[in-house]
Amino acid sequence: METLKKIINIAVMAYLIIALLFLLRILSVDKFVALFDMADAAAFYRRLLWAGVLLLLAELLVENAYIATLKRGLALEHRQLTELKAKLYDQRLNTEAAAQTPAPPLDNTVPPPAVDPTRDPNHLAKPNHHRPLP
Repeated sequence: METLKKIINIAVMAYLIIALLFLLRILSVDKFVALFDMADAAAFYRRLLWAGVLLLLAELLVENAYIATLKRGLALEHRQLTELKAKLYDQRLNTEAAAQTPAPPLDNTVPPPAVDPTRDPNHLAKPNHHRPLP
């Protein structure tokens, strides 16, 4: 598609140069009228006009098709990017969930030492209220 677009652009540029050369009277219309065996210069200009119309129509159609192809490709890449982002998000959620779950305790752990359940380990020995003060 891009190659066709370039070829038509080159043809349009060549047409514009030739048309300008005729309009500026650098090229002789009378010689081309005689060369192509036309009745008069008006017929030559009419054919030149039709050639321009057809070239510009072809350029318009090719440009629109090319733009549609680019948009379609861009939409496809956007969908693929969205899918990849979703997969990455799911992977991150799975790794975070795996990191937050506690590991099961090992079997070779040493049990804590036996403590007297009546004694509170967080407080100092409480004073005896029945003992006389000195």
